[in-house]
Amino acid sequence: MTRDKKRKAAIRETQAHTGRRYTQAAREITAATEREPTGFLLSQLLTECATIAPADVDWGYDCDLAPEVFHSRLFGGAVPYGTVLELAGSLAQEGRSARLTLESMSPLEVAVVVCGKRRFQLILTQDMARELCQTPACPNDQPGWAFLHCSSHLPDCNGDALVSMTEEWAYGFKTDAGRDMERREGSAEADLLIKAATANGTYERASKALLDSLFAAPDELDDLFWSEEETLAMQHAIERERLRLHNVARSEARRLWKIFGACSTCGGRLNAYGWDPSVPPRFCSANCVPPASCPSQDSATTERLAEQRPAGRSAR
Repeated sequence: MTRDKKRKAAIRETQAHTGRRYTQAAREITAATEREPTGFLLSQLLTECATIAPADVDWGYDCDLAPEVFHSRLFGGAVPYGTVLELAGSLAQEGRSARLTLESMSPLEVAVVVCGKRRFQLILTQDMARELCQTPACPNDQPGWAFLHCSSHLPDCNGDALVSMTEEWAYGFKTDAGRDMERREGSAEADLLIKAATANGTYERASKALLDSLFAAPDELDDLFWSEEETLAMQHAIERERLRLHNVARSEARRLWKIFGACSTCGGRLNAYGWDPSVPPRFCSANCVPPASCPSQDSATTERLAEQRPAGRSAR
């Protein structure tokens, strides 16, 4: 179904609900998609979901394949009941008083809503809501439940935020893996975190947080196991993953050196002194790194991650 056909279907739906003429309904639809973001409470959306009767929508295909929807005044269009319930589940910790802002709305396609710094894409053709990268207007998914940004925007987080995400993800992944050491090694999510930490010069902090959370801190090993064999197996797993992460970070640093070409401050050679994990790869040395060179888009990240415990996790 083309965008134009979906727009016409939305106009006809508005006609059916309001009794207005086609041209007037068309102007309303256009205004709804171009209006400034407006806010409303989750409780208001849930009230609509619980009280408004199902709406008839011309999807342009077999209606048996489409979700059951209602005409939402807050969204200015049809929204599936199941999508609202998915969103409410994701915002369970925020409660019914959570304030939402409609960032964008494409009738009979998708809508994006914002709650605080969290962004959700509501799929209007299915009973589905998924969390997006917290960077405004970014259409990309988060790589996993503990991630606040997509892989492209992870380096924009400051060191504290990135370490918090790393610890949160690693503890959860360790719980899923159980006592299987091999499952804890070689994760793609770990690579994303390490690459982001390499880009903003916090590799050493992030890698230590990851290893300590995913396995155990060195001073805790003797207390974890009764047998020397198990302790030794854990030590070997830690060292294998430490070496692997180091190689991931060095490869990422080399890749970024090629992209940047020269020091962003002095124009000098980027790898003249070898790789320094504490220096972002766009600078040649610590002397060229300006104060607070890695801006944080999320000053409340650490606090929110400390409070957040997922009810369910995204598929990995």
